[in-house]
Amino acid sequence: DYAEKEKAIAKALEDLKANFYCELCDKQYHKHQEFDNHINSYDHAHKQRLKELKQREFARNVSSKSWKDERKQERALKRLHQLALLKQQ
Repeated sequence: DYAEKEKAIAKALEDLKANFYCELCDKQYHKHQEFDNHINSYDHAHKQRLKELKQREFARNVSSKSWKDERKQERALKRLHQLALLKQQ
């Protein structure tokens, strides 16, 4: 019974500590004030901006690539159509 209580307490402490973990920066804090200071820090904000910038750039590159692929397909279809017309003549 005592061992179960110890496990329950350890689990509760682990859950509480998880509340003060910053996944973006991979940092663990044991006090709310430390965690709050970190969230409001320049380093955290800088990493957040960098992450958002990378996401935007990735999305832009993906859409740009799909647009380029569409253009290539259109050109290939035009060439095939022109070849088909030449063969008919």
